[in-house]
Amino acid sequence: MKKLVLALSLVFLVAAAAISQFTFYLIDNFESGEFTEGAKWWRFGGLKAEITRNISSEAKDLIAESCGEYSLNLSGQTQDWYVGGIGTELGVDAAGYSRFQIDIYGNNEYSGKLIVEFFDDDNNNYTIEQDPKKNYEATKDDKWVAEVNIQGKGFTRTSIPFTAFRDVNPGGGDDFWNPDQKNGSGGLLKLQLVAITEKQQGKVNFKIDNLLLTF
Repeated sequence: MKKLVLALSLVFLVAAAAISQFTFYLIDNFESGEFTEGAKWWRFGGLKAEITRNISSEAKDLIAESCGEYSLNLSGQTQDWYVGGIGTELGVDAAGYSRFQIDIYGNNEYSGKLIVEFFDDDNNNYTIEQDPKKNYEATKDDKWVAEVNIQGKGFTRTSIPFTAFRDVNPGGGDDFWNPDQKNGSGGLLKLQLVAITEKQQGKVNFKIDNLLLTF
């Protein structure tokens, strides 16, 4: 009987693990403790990026606990709103997901906005064409954007449905959210995160963790 119970438990455990593999797509949680610019991620503008250790909270905080040991600290200053950003290649079929999720640790002194940018492949070549003469805007594929307000001190979990993203380059692609890999399309090709200050001349200083696509 004990062997039967153990066998059934293993079956359920394997099944649960298999299902969990399809419930979300992890972009990064920075638990490697490293951030190498030019490998998985690139950086642009004046935004500084560095891995930092998370501080344990004395109070019970499930979001903070899920952030593990490390997160990515983003900081910088500007004279005209825009600080800079980071980006990463995705190349994933995102048709089975409905939202983007991110945990953000704010700073009471410096706040602002995080602009989330997704690019889907509309001309079926696994590449985002960009025009350097027009601020590197996508010319053949859609660029989808949503804004997140950076909250005060402590981790805040933000989940943005893809329906909340807006197409900011109409006519560049086909103007439809279609991040699937079919008919030669590369699906959802790229993610960029851009930091904007609260005041025209200001600073940002915050941490991000647990970036993922989910239902």
